[in-house]
Amino acid sequence: MKKVVTWVLVAFLVFYIVTQPSQAANIFRQLGSGVAGVATGFGDFISNLS
Repeated sequence: MKKVVTWVLVAFLVFYIVTQPSQAANIFRQLGSGVAGVATGFGDFISNLS
């Protein structure tokens, strides 16, 4: 069951990227920005500990 769900999600992701490439790029860009923000916040936290 887990493999089926994984393949369905991968298929949906590929379908979305193929049919809506600009929107998919925006979503990935926003996710990347969010991850970078978390990493920056974590780095600031560690820097302020000392």
